[in-house]
Amino acid sequence: MEKSILFVDDEIRLLRSLSLSFRKKGYHVTLAANGQEARRKMLENEVDLVFLDLNLPDANGLELLQEFSSLYHQKVFIIMTAYGEVESAVSAMKAGAFDYVVKPAKLDEIELIINRACTWLGMKQENLHLKERLKHMESTNGFISISPEMKHIYELIERVSSTDATVLLHGESGTGKSMIARMIHNLSGRNSGPFIAVNCAAIPEQLLESELFGYEKGAFTGATASRAGKFEAAHGGTIFLDEIGEVSISLQAKLLQAVQEKSFMRLGSNQLKQVDVRIISATNRNLKQMVQDGSFREDLYYRLNIVDMHMPPLRNRTDDLQLLIEEFLEKHRKKMKKNYRLSSQVMNILKSYEWPGNVRELQNAVERAVVLCKDEDLSIQDFPHEIQGFSQTNPVSGGLFAFDKTKTLPEQLEDIERQFILTAIEEHHGQIASAARELGVSRQRLFYKLNKFLEH
Repeated sequence: MEKSILFVDDEIRLLRSLSLSFRKKGYHVTLAANGQEARRKMLENEVDLVFLDLNLPDANGLELLQEFSSLYHQKVFIIMTAYGEVESAVSAMKAGAFDYVVKPAKLDEIELIINRACTWLGMKQENLHLKERLKHMESTNGFISISPEMKHIYELIERVSSTDATVLLHGESGTGKSMIARMIHNLSGRNSGPFIAVNCAAIPEQLLESELFGYEKGAFTGATASRAGKFEAAHGGTIFLDEIGEVSISLQAKLLQAVQEKSFMRLGSNQLKQVDVRIISATNRNLKQMVQDGSFREDLYYRLNIVDMHMPPLRNRTDDLQLLIEEFLEKHRKKMKKNYRLSSQVMNILKSYEWPGNVRELQNAVERAVVLCKDEDLSIQDFPHEIQGFSQTNPVSGGLFAFDKTKTLPEQLEDIERQFILTAIEEHHGQIASAARELGVSRQRLFYKLNKFLEH
């Protein structure tokens, strides 16, 4: 789909040159020579990207950016500034600009930023579509993603939600298995029925059977009245058996009948009860290995594992990290009416940290930082001690790179190369030629590398 760009600058020759160049490249281009004209063009045209000069004859570019970014949330703003005004450009980035270019900028540098901005816009539109699909849920809590692994999960969710297939979710703690279970329920035809979650690890073994299947009066000491269990409570809806790997081998036999036949007997009863439930289970353990060890029934494993979904750990979703942090910060901004921000240095440290507690740990870390920060700028000292300690002991404490055991050597080297290149460009305020000289490569080579990173 053709993207529309608005260039706002009082240099008429520059506007004409930009218009001619980018119309030839297939973009729809609109021009404005001052702030008043920019306001009118924004109202009259469907604009995706806005290149805004900081020095306009009738307006302060920074104030105009603040005005536009509050009115047009779905547009991307790029600042154009003179060489000696980098500080103003940094202020503009804090005010919501996507990036900035230092004039005089070459057309290939501007095109590179446009490509990055278009990629970002596409990602935002995908996430808005997903949010629309899930608007009846309270929050997305870490399920907005651009990573291929999570996109595969979303596709599976959409395909299985319309069925009654039994689903097994597996992955590390904190990856969001319970949220996925609720998502499947909410997108299914059972969403008007109950969603009953049972944490099998949190209930003592001797009580779990009665909790799941209920009991009759007098079934045991203290059973003064009959009580329905979770399976009956989930009739017409979904039952979610979390930490299914913690169920004892003796109870697994009774659970097998409930999973296979959707029938069971209450404790102390001889009467068979039939229920209409969809079963979703989850575990952070290796059930296949438990089957081989004899600690989990093979027949139950295959009944639970009709559709399996593996939730990837956050360290394998590095492309999502900045997006997730922004998602969590935005919730706190709305709640606290403050514009919380992260510096690129802090963001690099967070990207390098392995997040053993996954999305749950990230969400809690961001909340702690928001609570402890003195103003609106979050520092590394506002984050939990283990992250602070990581930033101090990491060989490159600025977060330039971190060893990742899940990646091959070529992947590790590519990550390091990417971080060196992006750091050099940032330190040279977007000047590609200067960054290339520092790195000891040609401008063409550097542009090739940047385009390669964008493709990934």
